[in-house]
Amino acid sequence: WTGFRLKDREEASWFQWFTAFIIGWSLARAFIFLLLDMRFFLGAIVTMPFVLGAFMLAATLGHITSHKTISLGLEGVKKAPIPSLSLLSVLLISLLLTLPNLTAMAGILPSPPERPENGYGSTDMPYEVNEYIYATDYPESITKWWDDWSQEYEWNIHVFVPVGIEKESIGVAIMLHGHDGEAIEVYRDTMESLAGQGLVAIFPQYVSDVDLSSVSSDFELTKLFGGSDHPQHEPRFTMAMHGVDAAFDFIANDTALQSDIGGATIDTNHLWISGHSMGAGSLFYVLGIGLERGWGSESLVLNLEAPWVHATQPVLDGNMSLLPNHTLVHVVEYESDIVVEKCLGRWQYDRLRNRDGAEPLPSEQVLFLLIPSDYRGFPRLIASHYLPAAVVRESLSDQSYYPRIEAQADFISSSAWSDNDSADSAKQWFMEPGEMTDLGEWSNGEDVNPMQIIESPFDLPEDNPGACPT
Repeated sequence: WTGFRLKDREEASWFQWFTAFIIGWSLARAFIFLLLDMRFFLGAIVTMPFVLGAFMLAATLGHITSHKTISLGLEGVKKAPIPSLSLLSVLLISLLLTLPNLTAMAGILPSPPERPENGYGSTDMPYEVNEYIYATDYPESITKWWDDWSQEYEWNIHVFVPVGIEKESIGVAIMLHGHDGEAIEVYRDTMESLAGQGLVAIFPQYVSDVDLSSVSSDFELTKLFGGSDHPQHEPRFTMAMHGVDAAFDFIANDTALQSDIGGATIDTNHLWISGHSMGAGSLFYVLGIGLERGWGSESLVLNLEAPWVHATQPVLDGNMSLLPNHTLVHVVEYESDIVVEKCLGRWQYDRLRNRDGAEPLPSEQVLFLLIPSDYRGFPRLIASHYLPAAVVRESLSDQSYYPRIEAQADFISSSAWSDNDSADSAKQWFMEPGEMTDLGEWSNGEDVNPMQIIESPFDLPEDNPGACPT
């Protein structure tokens, strides 16, 4: 309307410059958004494209109505074909940005399920949790790999404990973070979930990026079956293990912590250990040392979320043939993960299932899980690489991640207390389809796409037979 009123006035040219600026500004930002959406947002954000499209649409209509020639209709379009074609292209782009997101912006789409009100994943956990933070010294064999940022960073070990334990012993949880995930805030909710179920939960910070100046320039990286011989494995893995060992010393000598757990014995015979992304690769080394020490000899749960590569160097790869017969495993793939190659988790599954060539574990004890995305509502449920990160916690995390790890923790803590009924109940929850695979309902009553248990992870689709090369 503004453009129509200004069409025959001197201000029309200024208005056209203004609308041209808005069109160019919106196009540039729409292009940037589309690039980010392909690599990061994965369709989760609808407000930005809708707003940019609305700006573009308004500016385009304003430009058309204020143009003396094009505003004449078909006759005007014939007289100015190139500007008309340009504006038509912009108009189509604006509609492509706005129309697919209109129902979401109008509040018509169903909303995702809320966090569970009770049981696993809810705010109602058996124990309150206290956090203890410790600093330790690291040997030169580790610090020599640190880059400038690592030299300045304050590396700590975080220990979360349940308050008011009245048991003789208590099981252990070890969480190994992903690349650049050393800040405890990224995994705080994970640690509180584990300790809230009755475990002493250890979070060792360790380096992600290292100084590789000492590595020979002719070094050639070799990748094999989900692993590699990259030199960075050594400082990462050994620093993580150093932190775990230091944590046990701090726990034993901290009177306040011991008071919180009632002096219960720290029982590493009952162990939960997990790694997210890079942490899943680190897990094999830490677990390998633990198995040599007898950790997990009575109950053991391994949880690998969106796994990254393990080490192939013999001193770092961990001996999975030592896995006890009662080991329970989750290897978890996220459908919309674009950070790690999905075949890596399938190789990790194969390695754990076959115990490095020893007698395989029963298939019902090693589950390969696929967490799907679901775009049918708003906000959309995106199974991205960052599902375990507390800083971006959302509905899909509340349904697919936290209840599952809390059930695993409950199994370990109950086993440590010889509460066989509770342990069996928890095991059934996270090792069988049903409550674990049911991810709730949209507000319109439709089921959210359920978690899938993939029976044969290496049965690759026919249209992508090379998805998991060696």
